[in-house]
Amino acid sequence: MIDKDTKQNSLYGVIIKVENIDVCRSFYRDVLELGAPVIDSNFWIEFKLQDEVSLVLEQAAEGEKLPPGRDRISWLYRIEDIDGMLAKLKEHGHQPHAEDERLGYKVYQFLDPEGNPFYLYSAKEDKK
Repeated sequence: MIDKDTKQNSLYGVIIKVENIDVCRSFYRDVLELGAPVIDSNFWIEFKLQDEVSLVLEQAAEGEKLPPGRDRISWLYRIEDIDGMLAKLKEHGHQPHAEDERLGYKVYQFLDPEGNPFYLYSAKEDKK
C-alpha cells in the first residue's frame, strides 16, 4: 500500500465498511463513475481518486454490527457535470437527502445503497 515514494505523513484514503461489497462495488464504479478499482477482491475494493488518495470499500465481517449510516464517515466528491450526475443518481433511485450552499458551492448529500453518506458538489462555483 505505501511505497518508498509516498510521503510518510499523508492521507492515503478513506475506508467505508459495507455489508454487501458487490452491490457497493457496482454503485461506486458504475453510478458514481469512479472507474475500475485498482484493487478488487471479495473483501477489499480500492478506487484511486487522485494520485495518492483512494476510496476503499471493506467487506464487514459476518455478524459485524455496523453503526447506522448517518453515524458513519462521509466524504465529499467534486463533480464537473453536477447536473448529469444528479440525473444519473435519480435514475438509479437515489434522491438527495439534503441540499445546501457552502462557500459559493451548491452541495448535495446522498446515501449509498447501504446508507453511507456522501456529498456531491460542482467543480464550478454556483453563480446565483
